[in-house]
Amino acid sequence: MTNKNMIEAFFAFVYERQNIWHKRSFLQLPAPWTEDKILQTYKFCNVYRELDGGTLAITKYLQQEYSPEQKLFNIVAYRFFNRRNTIDHLFGGLLNPQDFDFLAYERRFDNIKKQENIFSNAYLVSSHAYNPTYRPQDKHVQILLMLNDLKSKMSAFVADLQTHNAAEGLQIVRRYVPLAGDFLCGQILLDATYAGNLVSYTADDFLVVGPGAHWGLNIIFNTKLSKPEAQEKCRYLYQIQAQIFAEMKAQTGRNWQDICWQNQTYPNYPYLCLHDVQNSLCEFRKYWRLKSGEKAKKRYFKI
Repeated sequence: MTNKNMIEAFFAFVYERQNIWHKRSFLQLPAPWTEDKILQTYKFCNVYRELDGGTLAITKYLQQEYSPEQKLFNIVAYRFFNRRNTIDHLFGGLLNPQDFDFLAYERRFDNIKKQENIFSNAYLVSSHAYNPTYRPQDKHVQILLMLNDLKSKMSAFVADLQTHNAAEGLQIVRRYVPLAGDFLCGQILLDATYAGNLVSYTADDFLVVGPGAHWGLNIIFNTKLSKPEAQEKCRYLYQIQAQIFAEMKAQTGRNWQDICWQNQTYPNYPYLCLHDVQNSLCEFRKYWRLKSGEKAKKRYFKI
Protein backbone atom coordinates (compact mmCIF):
# COMPACT_ATOMS: atom_id res chain seq x y z
CA MET A 1 0.00 0.00 0.00
CA THR A 2 1.15 3.56 -0.67
CA ASN A 3 1.68 6.11 2.09
CA LYS A 4 -1.56 7.82 0.99
CA ASN A 5 -3.47 4.55 1.27
CA MET A 6 -2.05 3.94 4.74
CA ILE A 7 -2.85 7.48 5.84
CA GLU A 8 -6.43 6.94 4.67
CA ALA A 9 -6.50 3.58 6.52
CA PHE A 10 -5.35 5.32 9.69
CA PHE A 11 -8.08 7.96 9.53
CA ALA A 12 -10.67 5.32 8.62
CA PHE A 13 -9.70 3.53 11.85
CA VAL A 14 -9.96 6.81 13.80
CA TYR A 15 -13.40 7.44 12.33
CA GLU A 16 -14.72 3.94 13.10
CA ARG A 17 -13.37 3.90 16.66
CA GLN A 18 -14.94 7.29 17.37
CA ASN A 19 -18.19 6.17 15.73
CA ILE A 20 -18.36 3.29 18.23
CA TRP A 21 -18.07 5.77 21.10
CA HIS A 22 -20.66 8.04 19.48
CA LYS A 23 -23.20 5.24 19.08
CA ARG A 24 -22.52 3.68 22.45
CA SER A 25 -22.07 6.67 24.75
CA PHE A 26 -23.70 9.62 22.99
CA LEU A 27 -26.63 8.01 21.16
CA GLN A 28 -26.83 5.17 23.74
CA LEU A 29 -27.70 2.63 21.08
CA PRO A 30 -27.58 -1.12 21.77
CA ALA A 31 -24.69 -3.22 20.48
CA PRO A 32 -23.26 -4.00 18.02
CA TRP A 33 -21.87 -0.55 17.25
CA THR A 34 -19.63 -1.64 14.37
CA GLU A 35 -19.38 -4.33 11.72
CA ASP A 36 -15.59 -4.40 12.07
CA LYS A 37 -14.79 -7.78 13.64
CA ILE A 38 -11.49 -6.61 15.10
CA LEU A 39 -13.11 -3.64 16.82
CA GLN A 40 -15.90 -5.93 18.05
CA THR A 41 -13.44 -8.41 19.55
CA TYR A 42 -10.51 -6.43 20.92
CA LYS A 43 -10.36 -3.47 23.24
CA PHE A 44 -9.01 -0.18 21.91
CA CYS A 45 -8.68 3.10 23.75
CA ASN A 46 -10.98 5.94 22.80
CA VAL A 47 -9.82 8.36 20.13
CA TYR A 48 -10.07 11.17 22.68
CA ARG A 49 -7.81 10.61 25.68
CA GLU A 50 -10.18 12.69 27.83
CA LEU A 51 -12.99 10.17 27.26
CA ASP A 52 -11.05 7.11 28.39
CA GLY A 53 -11.89 5.66 31.77
CA GLY A 54 -8.36 6.07 33.05
CA THR A 55 -8.28 9.79 32.34
CA LEU A 56 -11.83 10.28 33.64
CA ALA A 57 -10.74 8.68 36.92
CA ILE A 58 -8.21 11.43 37.63
CA THR A 59 -9.99 14.38 36.00
CA LYS A 60 -12.93 14.03 38.40
CA TYR A 61 -10.52 15.41 41.02
CA LEU A 62 -8.92 17.96 38.72
CA GLN A 63 -12.24 19.67 38.09
CA GLN A 64 -12.83 20.36 41.78
CA GLU A 65 -11.57 23.23 43.95
CA TYR A 66 -8.32 21.73 45.13
CA SER A 67 -5.00 23.55 45.24
CA PRO A 68 -2.67 23.22 42.22
CA GLU A 69 -0.18 21.44 44.50
CA GLN A 70 -2.69 18.82 45.57
CA LYS A 71 -3.90 18.26 42.01
CA LEU A 72 -0.39 17.82 40.65
CA PHE A 73 0.66 15.50 43.48
CA ASN A 74 -2.30 13.24 42.78
CA ILE A 75 -1.64 13.30 39.04
CA VAL A 76 1.91 12.06 39.59
CA ALA A 77 0.80 9.35 42.03
CA TYR A 78 -2.04 8.26 39.77
CA ARG A 79 -0.04 7.96 36.55
CA PHE A 80 2.65 5.75 38.04
CA PHE A 81 0.14 3.04 38.93
CA ASN A 82 -2.32 4.05 36.19
CA ARG A 83 -5.29 2.03 37.39
CA ARG A 84 -8.75 3.53 37.30
CA ASN A 85 -9.07 3.05 41.06
CA THR A 86 -5.53 4.16 41.94
CA ILE A 87 -6.62 7.05 44.16
CA ASP A 88 -9.78 5.53 45.64
CA HIS A 89 -8.55 1.97 46.15
CA LEU A 90 -4.76 1.86 46.27
CA PHE A 91 -4.31 5.09 48.21
CA GLY A 92 -7.66 4.98 49.97
CA GLY A 93 -8.69 8.48 48.91
CA LEU A 94 -7.36 11.78 47.61
CA LEU A 95 -3.76 12.44 48.65
CA ASN A 96 -2.61 15.53 50.49
CA PRO A 97 1.13 16.14 50.04
CA GLN A 98 1.31 17.88 53.42
CA ASP A 99 0.48 14.71 55.35
CA PHE A 100 1.70 11.97 53.00
CA ASP A 101 2.76 9.08 55.29
CA PHE A 102 5.29 6.84 53.55
CA LEU A 103 5.29 4.09 56.20
CA ALA A 104 1.50 3.87 56.24
CA TYR A 105 1.32 3.60 52.46
CA GLU A 106 4.17 1.08 52.39
CA ARG A 107 2.20 -1.21 54.71
CA ARG A 108 -1.03 -0.63 52.76
CA PHE A 109 0.53 -1.40 49.38
CA ASP A 110 2.39 -4.45 50.70
CA ASN A 111 -0.93 -5.88 51.88
CA ILE A 112 -2.78 -5.06 48.65
CA LYS A 113 0.06 -6.50 46.55
CA LYS A 114 -0.46 -9.90 48.20
CA GLN A 115 -3.94 -10.07 46.72
CA GLU A 116 -3.80 -8.28 43.36
CA ASN A 117 -1.66 -6.57 40.75
CA ILE A 118 -1.22 -2.94 41.74
CA PHE A 119 0.03 -1.70 38.36
CA SER A 120 -1.79 -1.25 35.08
CA ASN A 121 -0.28 -2.98 32.05
CA ALA A 122 -1.06 0.00 29.79
CA TYR A 123 2.59 1.10 29.75
CA LEU A 124 5.82 0.37 31.56
CA VAL A 125 7.21 2.63 34.27
CA SER A 126 10.86 2.97 35.17
CA SER A 127 12.50 -0.15 36.55
CA HIS A 128 15.49 1.60 38.13
CA ALA A 129 15.46 2.33 41.85
CA TYR A 130 14.83 5.78 43.28
CA ASN A 131 16.63 4.80 46.50
CA PRO A 132 18.81 1.71 45.92
CA THR A 133 19.53 1.35 49.64
CA TYR A 134 15.94 0.47 50.60
CA ARG A 135 13.92 -2.34 48.95
CA PRO A 136 15.28 -1.55 45.48
CA GLN A 137 13.46 -4.48 43.84
CA ASP A 138 10.00 -3.32 44.96
CA LYS A 139 8.79 -0.85 42.35
CA HIS A 140 5.83 0.34 44.42
CA VAL A 141 8.13 1.15 47.35
CA GLN A 142 10.47 3.13 45.11
CA ILE A 143 7.54 5.17 43.78
CA LEU A 144 6.29 5.83 47.31
CA LEU A 145 9.80 6.94 48.34
CA MET A 146 9.86 9.36 45.42
CA LEU A 147 6.43 10.73 46.35
CA ASN A 148 7.59 11.13 49.94
CA ASP A 149 10.47 13.34 48.78
CA LEU A 150 8.31 15.16 46.25
CA LYS A 151 5.73 16.29 48.83
CA SER A 152 7.98 19.07 50.15
CA LYS A 153 8.77 20.32 46.62
CA MET A 154 5.24 20.77 45.34
CA SER A 155 5.11 24.56 45.63
CA ALA A 156 8.33 24.90 43.63
CA PHE A 157 7.14 22.27 41.13
CA VAL A 158 3.88 24.13 40.47
CA ALA A 159 5.63 27.52 40.30
CA ASP A 160 8.10 26.22 37.71
CA LEU A 161 5.32 24.81 35.54
CA GLN A 162 3.31 28.01 35.75
CA THR A 163 6.21 30.28 34.82
CA HIS A 164 7.50 28.27 31.85
CA ASN A 165 6.02 27.32 28.50
CA ALA A 166 4.86 23.92 27.30
CA ALA A 167 8.14 23.05 25.59
CA GLU A 168 9.95 23.52 28.90
CA GLY A 169 7.23 21.74 30.89
CA LEU A 170 8.42 18.25 29.98
CA GLN A 171 11.91 18.93 31.32
CA ILE A 172 10.45 20.42 34.50
CA VAL A 173 8.38 17.28 35.11
CA ARG A 174 11.42 15.11 34.46
CA ARG A 175 13.47 17.13 36.98
CA TYR A 176 10.92 16.83 39.79
CA VAL A 177 9.77 13.28 38.96
CA PRO A 178 13.01 11.41 38.28
CA LEU A 179 11.42 7.97 37.85
CA ALA A 180 9.35 9.22 34.90
CA GLY A 181 10.61 8.65 31.38
CA ASP A 182 9.73 10.90 28.47
CA PHE A 183 6.36 9.25 27.77
CA LEU A 184 5.21 9.31 31.38
CA CYS A 185 6.34 12.94 31.73
CA GLY A 186 4.08 13.70 28.78
CA GLN A 187 1.14 11.90 30.40
CA ILE A 188 1.60 13.87 33.63
CA LEU A 189 1.80 17.14 31.73
CA LEU A 190 -1.31 16.28 29.71
CA ASP A 191 -3.27 15.74 32.92
CA ALA A 192 -2.01 19.09 34.17
CA THR A 193 -3.65 20.78 31.15
CA TYR A 194 -7.06 19.56 32.34
CA ALA A 195 -6.75 21.02 35.84
CA GLY A 196 -7.70 24.62 35.13
CA ASN A 197 -5.33 26.17 37.68
CA LEU A 198 -2.08 24.36 36.88
CA VAL A 199 -0.88 25.45 33.42
CA SER A 200 -2.17 27.82 30.76
CA TYR A 201 -1.28 25.75 27.71
CA THR A 202 -3.14 22.81 26.14
CA ALA A 203 -2.53 19.36 24.68
CA ASP A 204 -1.98 21.05 21.31
CA ASP A 205 1.11 22.92 22.53
CA PHE A 206 3.58 20.05 23.02
CA LEU A 207 4.10 16.50 21.80
CA VAL A 208 5.63 13.28 23.08
CA VAL A 209 5.48 10.44 20.57
CA GLY A 210 5.33 7.26 22.62
CA PRO A 211 6.85 3.96 21.44
CA GLY A 212 3.49 2.57 20.30
CA ALA A 213 2.71 5.68 18.26
CA HIS A 214 6.23 5.64 16.79
CA TRP A 215 5.63 2.05 15.70
CA GLY A 216 2.31 3.10 14.15
CA LEU A 217 4.07 5.84 12.18
CA ASN A 218 6.65 3.35 10.94
CA ILE A 219 3.78 1.21 9.62
CA ILE A 220 2.02 4.10 7.91
CA PHE A 221 5.13 5.51 6.24
CA ASN A 222 6.75 2.11 5.66
CA THR A 223 10.11 3.07 7.09
CA LYS A 224 11.95 3.15 10.39
CA LEU A 225 11.66 6.76 11.50
CA SER A 226 14.03 8.54 13.84
CA LYS A 227 12.54 10.32 16.87
CA PRO A 228 12.62 13.74 15.16
CA GLU A 229 11.10 12.22 12.00
CA ALA A 230 8.34 10.58 14.04
CA GLN A 231 7.51 13.95 15.62
CA GLU A 232 7.42 15.55 12.18
CA LYS A 233 5.15 12.84 10.73
CA CYS A 234 2.78 12.99 13.69
CA ARG A 235 2.43 16.75 13.24
CA TYR A 236 1.91 16.20 9.51
CA LEU A 237 -1.05 13.85 10.17
CA TYR A 238 -2.44 16.41 12.61
CA GLN A 239 -2.21 19.12 9.94
CA ILE A 240 -3.85 17.15 7.12
CA GLN A 241 -6.70 15.55 9.07
CA ALA A 242 -9.31 18.09 7.94
CA GLN A 243 -8.39 17.39 4.32
CA ILE A 244 -8.53 13.61 4.77
CA PHE A 245 -11.86 13.74 6.58
CA ALA A 246 -13.25 15.99 3.82
CA GLU A 247 -12.16 13.45 1.21
CA MET A 248 -13.69 10.65 3.29
CA LYS A 249 -17.01 12.50 3.42
CA ALA A 250 -16.98 13.11 -0.35
CA GLN A 251 -16.13 9.50 -1.15
CA THR A 252 -18.15 7.58 1.46
CA GLY A 253 -20.60 10.00 3.08
CA ARG A 254 -19.01 9.44 6.48
CA ASN A 255 -18.87 12.85 8.15
CA TRP A 256 -16.38 13.28 10.99
CA GLN A 257 -18.18 16.34 12.31
CA ASP A 258 -21.32 14.27 12.89
CA ILE A 259 -19.55 11.96 15.33
CA CYS A 260 -16.74 14.03 16.85
CA TRP A 261 -16.79 14.91 20.55
CA GLN A 262 -19.03 17.95 20.82
CA ASN A 263 -16.85 19.95 23.18
CA GLN A 264 -16.04 23.38 21.80
CA THR A 265 -13.40 23.99 24.50
CA TYR A 266 -11.40 21.05 23.19
CA PRO A 267 -8.12 22.10 21.51
CA ASN A 268 -8.44 22.08 17.69
CA TYR A 269 -12.20 21.40 17.79
CA PRO A 270 -13.81 19.84 15.77
CA TYR A 271 -10.70 17.90 14.79
CA LEU A 272 -8.26 15.96 16.96
CA CYS A 273 -5.64 17.71 19.03
CA LEU A 274 -2.01 16.80 18.53
CA HIS A 275 -1.85 14.34 21.42
CA ASP A 276 -4.99 12.51 20.39
CA VAL A 277 -3.48 11.93 16.96
CA GLN A 278 -0.51 10.47 18.83
CA ASN A 279 -2.76 8.30 21.01
CA SER A 280 -4.66 7.05 17.97
CA LEU A 281 -1.43 6.06 16.25
CA CYS A 282 -0.64 3.71 19.10
CA GLU A 283 -4.09 2.10 18.82
CA PHE A 284 -3.81 1.92 15.03
CA ARG A 285 -0.57 -0.01 15.41
CA LYS A 286 -2.40 -2.68 17.42
CA TYR A 287 -5.32 -2.68 14.98
CA TRP A 288 -3.12 -3.03 11.89
CA ARG A 289 -1.14 -5.91 13.35
CA LEU A 290 -4.38 -7.78 13.99
CA LYS A 291 -5.73 -6.90 10.56
CA SER A 292 -2.50 -8.19 9.02
CA GLY A 293 -2.90 -11.52 10.75
CA GLU A 294 -0.32 -11.09 13.48
CA LYS A 295 -1.05 -12.57 16.85
CA ALA A 296 -1.71 -10.24 19.74
CA LYS A 297 -2.77 -10.66 23.32
CA LYS A 298 -6.53 -10.86 23.16
CA ARG A 299 -8.38 -8.62 25.58
CA TYR A 300 -11.95 -9.38 24.71
CA PHE A 301 -14.22 -6.37 24.77
CA LYS A 302 -17.77 -7.55 24.46
CA ILE A 303 -19.70 -5.10 22.32
